[in-house]
Amino acid sequence: MSTTGPARFAFVKLTVADIDAATAFFEKGFDLTHADTVDTPGFREHMMTGAQGATTIVLFHWKDGRAIETGNGYGPIGMISRDLDADLARALAAGATQKGETVNFGPARIAFVHTPEGHEVEIMQMGEAAPAA
Repeated sequence: MSTTGPARFAFVKLTVADIDAATAFFEKGFDLTHADTVDTPGFREHMMTGAQGATTIVLFHWKDGRAIETGNGYGPIGMISRDLDADLARALAAGATQKGETVNFGPARIAFVHTPEGHEVEIMQMGEAAPAA
């Protein structure tokens, strides 16, 4: 019997065609830090981290130039925001395109963007819960 506990969720990996451009996008658009690189003859990875304790986004790039297809079998990358309007503007200035309009969902406000390579990002600002009646 193991006493170490279950595996801990630590990262999401995105396969990208242009790793340097994707790195710059996440640095400028979401203030992530390029914390580490794995570079092999066949691929390169950039580890993008946020504040301490945040999940890491790993940008993965095949060096052989193979075509990358973004499928529909996954949901968006989720970002929690304290200022949705400012974070959305930062992402758009870094090259994102907004998908639809910013919406209210209960006490939350949500905006969706696509990265320059088409990966979807959901930016959510939690609001105050309505008082009990």
